[in-house]
Amino acid sequence: MNVVPASLGGGSSLAGRLAVSAGRIALVVVLGFVLSACGGAPDIFSSSDDGSQCQSSLAGVPEATGVFVEPDDGRDPVLDELRAARCGIDVSVYLLTDEPVIDELIAAARRGIQVRVMLEQHPFGGGGGQEEVEAQLRAGGVEVRWSGSDIRFSHAKYLVIDRQVALILNQNLTNASFEGNREFGAITTQRDAVEQAQEIFDADWAVEPIRDIDGPLIVSPTTSRSRYLDLIGSARDGIDFYAEVIRDPEIIAALGAAEDRGVDVRLIVNGRLDENQQDAAAQLDRRGIEIRLATGLYIHAKVMVIDGAMAIVGSQNFTATSLDDNRELAMLLRDPLLVERCVSVFERDWLRAEPGGVVDD
Repeated sequence: MNVVPASLGGGSSLAGRLAVSAGRIALVVVLGFVLSACGGAPDIFSSSDDGSQCQSSLAGVPEATGVFVEPDDGRDPVLDELRAARCGIDVSVYLLTDEPVIDELIAAARRGIQVRVMLEQHPFGGGGGQEEVEAQLRAGGVEVRWSGSDIRFSHAKYLVIDRQVALILNQNLTNASFEGNREFGAITTQRDAVEQAQEIFDADWAVEPIRDIDGPLIVSPTTSRSRYLDLIGSARDGIDFYAEVIRDPEIIAALGAAEDRGVDVRLIVNGRLDENQQDAAAQLDRRGIEIRLATGLYIHAKVMVIDGAMAIVGSQNFTATSLDDNRELAMLLRDPLLVERCVSVFERDWLRAEPGGVVDD
């Protein structure tokens, strides 16, 4: 396990790169980004049955995983990976409006990279300006499709670069996600995770079901509910988590059961709770779960740390729609240094947040 300093050069003064051979492995190193393993990289150019310019084999690619946090780390973790792409960029995201990201996607397409973007056409509550973004991307040479298949909303936020690197995110690709929200993201070359993310993207791109695609990622609508319940049920000491939205009765009951067996459960939510959120918070409060209300940053993060030993980073909210109907992806992190980054940010936010504020019924 190597800690790679942020002063290693690369795409910006904040980012460094681990370059493997003359090929492309560029994991962004930002404020404590941790990388592991080394090795030779294969030639990644070839044609495949789905029309991609990149071969699907990950043989010889070193396995490494890192985590970044917004707004602390800025756009570089995402932009540097887009700039480093050599043959393919696949993006699935709920909302895409950030101009620097859009510019990099178009720049990649114009230098001959195959760029495929899958967007949610009808975000909850309407709006989002996705039709305008679709037109802008298409004009720049990017392939764009609306999400489909057997899902309600494509709420996942992930990217696969060159079929070798996956970014599993909390965040949309919007200005607020980089500059005003608390967000987390994981960047990985872990083979089974990258392959699973790619297979899910390819299936959704082709509007095909994914029920039989196996791998380590936590995926809605197939495995999210069971995986989260199992992980909450495994907790013995503590559960620290952020929630933008929490109202699923089974998740609430599992968290309450954890508290009952002596697990210290702490939750950070946004300062303003709607009626449904107030009801859920009141239920958690009655079970002894400590809740604090964030100040300064909007909590869009969906991160759960269990026993200080594992962290879940992904797009799932704790709602029935998110767990059972949407397309969502999350990654389980077990590396102690990556988990510690999540823990340290949570503790900082916990100290800054305001206790109380729950209105009981």
